[in-house]
Amino acid sequence: MPPGNRIGLKPAKGGKGSAARIGSCPSISSAISRSKSAAAPPPMLPISVLVPTRDCAALVPDHLESLRGWLELAEEVMVVDSDSRDGTVELLHAGLAHPRLKFLNHPPGLYQSWNFGIQNVGAKYVYIATVGESITRGGIEYLFDLAERFQSDVVTSKPDFVSANGRALPDQHWPIDDILRRLRIQRPRVLTTAEQFLLAVTNLWGAILGSSASNLYRADCLKQRPFPTEYGLGGDLAWSLLNIFEVTIAIPPERFSTFCFHEKAYATADYHVESLRLKLFRLAQSVVARQRTRNSAVPRILDEVRWIEIETGLELAINRQAKLEQYRQQKIPWYCAAFRGGGRGNSCSPAKHQHSADPG
Repeated sequence: MPPGNRIGLKPAKGGKGSAARIGSCPSISSAISRSKSAAAPPPMLPISVLVPTRDCAALVPDHLESLRGWLELAEEVMVVDSDSRDGTVELLHAGLAHPRLKFLNHPPGLYQSWNFGIQNVGAKYVYIATVGESITRGGIEYLFDLAERFQSDVVTSKPDFVSANGRALPDQHWPIDDILRRLRIQRPRVLTTAEQFLLAVTNLWGAILGSSASNLYRADCLKQRPFPTEYGLGGDLAWSLLNIFEVTIAIPPERFSTFCFHEKAYATADYHVESLRLKLFRLAQSVVARQRTRNSAVPRILDEVRWIEIETGLELAINRQAKLEQYRQQKIPWYCAAFRGGGRGNSCSPAKHQHSADPG
């Protein structure tokens, strides 16, 4: 059927020359273009969507609903499940529709499963769609546009916070808030290496990458630099320290994703790391020592951020925090440790508290 008929227009007369005349008429050409656009699916973005799962069936229906708004944009979708037994995989099989959909299995392990999936993706970028979190269609397109514009390894953004039932929660202070405030970021930009390093080492309590479900990563970057697995739930924090002199991070001030506070399918005790903050600090020190000899720009950066002063201050703060935690482990109230042994006027004496001092 001639194009003119498909859009409700009469075909032009003139035999073989009619096609040229249709193309030469701006209004008809525009109508034909709109018709084709409406019929054709949107172009895919070079993004692999990684969906790591483990016994999260209760969250899957809402997660599927959030993905339906934009999943057609993805080049491929890969589910990496870790031995789920609650119907998670079955729900995803029934609810996901994509021409390049894969299901893989990996033994339980948070970052181990992420790394396994990342090694198997084929697109230029990877988005980690953790179950419970969500991003808008405009958000995923925006992250892609920024990654291409800045040629960055990571584009990281701040999410809004919701409960498991979708209720909006009060804002949480994350390291990315310090980045936005201290650098007065009002439009998307790339962080300098000095900024990245300073913000990473002064935020050992939380990753500057925030939630990976609010970020877009260059896949080859993560394939060459997988998430460390020896830092418990702090693998993304350790990743930013480990690679801080070698990756490019872009950050927009806008929000277009959510982070969900929900019950985890794993016990957080399984990922406990003793003295994690001290371990991360030692990691930062080792990275500095290694990069000093490999990267000629690092000594200048260290002088610029006054690393010697920061290093001294961090060590003092971490050691004091460790001492405080030791007090908290005592059976008597930790704040009474200085009065241990009793005495007249002791406000922490057994007579006034239900706790008694350790014998001896």
